Amino acid sequence: MLSIVTEMHNYFRDLQSYYKIAKGDLISRLEDATDEAEIQELQRQLHEVNEKITFFHVLNNSISTVDTVLHTDKMIAEFGTNKTKSKA
Repeated sequence: MLSIVTEMHNYFRDLQSYYKIAKGDLISRLEDATDEAEIQELQRQLHEVNEKITFFHVLNNSISTVDTVLHTDKMIAEFGTNKTKSKA
């Protein structure tokens, strides 16, 4: 279970970074755009990317907390000793 949480943390962090890079690209393209239709489309895409950055930021922070708590000695011991109990 710990590795799944860690993988999810890495995944959300990576997606957040991906969309931050995409945002930078869209801003650069928007600065160079002259056609009104293109500007509107880039603004729409920028809005979507900003939403995704926000969502993945929240998910990343949440799973980071879970990851930190689950990796404490007490939680490792709890899940390590209760593996057989949870199957009952």
